[in-house]
Amino acid sequence: MRFFKLFHIAQIAAVILCPPACLRAISAPPSPPNPSQAKVSSTKAPPIEKITDNLYRLGTLLIDMKAHTLTCPGEINMDSGDVEYLAVTPMGKTYESLLRLDVRPLYLQVGLLLLGLEPKNVLQYQGDPTSPQGDPVDILVRWEDGNGKEHEARAEDFLMEGSNNSPMPHHPWVFTGSRILPEGFEADLCGSLVAVWHDPAAILDNPMHEIQNDWMVNPAKTPRRGTSVRVIFKALHVPNQTHPDKKP
Repeated sequence: MRFFKLFHIAQIAAVILCPPACLRAISAPPSPPNPSQAKVSSTKAPPIEKITDNLYRLGTLLIDMKAHTLTCPGEINMDSGDVEYLAVTPMGKTYESLLRLDVRPLYLQVGLLLLGLEPKNVLQYQGDPTSPQGDPVDILVRWEDGNGKEHEARAEDFLMEGSNNSPMPHHPWVFTGSRILPEGFEADLCGSLVAVWHDPAAILDNPMHEIQNDWMVNPAKTPRRGTSVRVIFKALHVPNQTHPDKKP
């Protein structure tokens, strides 16, 4: 298992350090869902910045090795309507995603690997009824109200089943890991971060068995559209971690 994890990190590193042709493919994906959305940011991968012994920064992502968390900024993208994604980037399918996060997908996957998590992508296509697999991750959302009071909720609290308006049960999400294609890292190409309706391109997925996509935003629990948030990904079962500044 450790060999697999190191091999996977090496694959990801190859994408980070990929040649210009590959970087151009990542920064200018073919036929984006919404041409007005921003393209994938900078083709130059910033180095991992060490802040303290256990705290690192990779792009906009804050990696806390002691707390086993990743934190990134974003905003509420929808406060009503049907959803297929919990989170995407600005160039992803924002018309069907609850959250819009300011993070490069590749760095999110690298951060989860550094926390010691193992991806296991068994999905073949979007809407695949197969239950996604992978190490469990809690997803928390923090925001401030108009009075400056901070709130925190589980991501599931913002979702409900459309047929009966029942809230999504509390459960960890799973680190499926996105795929590495000849064109580049798939989540970078399509902007998919966390899927509600199963998607092999996303990095994390909803582990509930997929029969049909019937999930909606829970308007009674969700902050208003445009509210700034911080999203925390917390690893639940942490094996041996790979510190960014230590050789394996």
